[in-house]
Amino acid sequence: MKTLRAGLVIACLFFPACFEFDFPLDARPQVPVDGRLLGAWRCLGTEADLDDAPGVLRIVRRTDLISRWSFEAPAADGTTEKSEYDVHGSTVPGGSLLNAIELGEKANGKWSFVRYSFLLPDVLRVQLVDDEPFKKIKDATSLRREIEKRKDDPAIYADFMICVRPKGAKSAPVSPSPTPKS
Repeated sequence: MKTLRAGLVIACLFFPACFEFDFPLDARPQVPVDGRLLGAWRCLGTEADLDDAPGVLRIVRRTDLISRWSFEAPAADGTTEKSEYDVHGSTVPGGSLLNAIELGEKANGKWSFVRYSFLLPDVLRVQLVDDEPFKKIKDATSLRREIEKRKDDPAIYADFMICVRPKGAKSAPVSPSPTPKS
């Protein structure tokens, strides 16, 4: 499986969406880290080929409001590709979106917005917000307003990957984050 970054690059080449924004929805974290996300996950991209090996996503809490997502996957040449992201939540009416920025040498300073859901307690669906409908927006306040208007529109989201918590992997207690104050 390709790394998260490689998946984003490939999506940019083959689809009209790049899933990258110039700024986060909120510069400062607003939502506590969802404890259900913490731990190790085996993930497969929704555009994966039948013979692609799954990658491993590890999510750890850095602070009450920031998590670190580390992803590693086998590359075509037999090496392991790695990428890391700092992730924090923003409240939008009816839920939250995560702001993710890549760290390290390959980082381009762009943000991705992540929506996640649990299909089962140990099955995680990860979607990205498509940047195309929001290309003309040049500031975070306007972007937030437009995303809030369309938050229930499935056309602004693209399925990115499905993850399963492996048997024996340490799982966090199944309790959602506190509901953010509006």
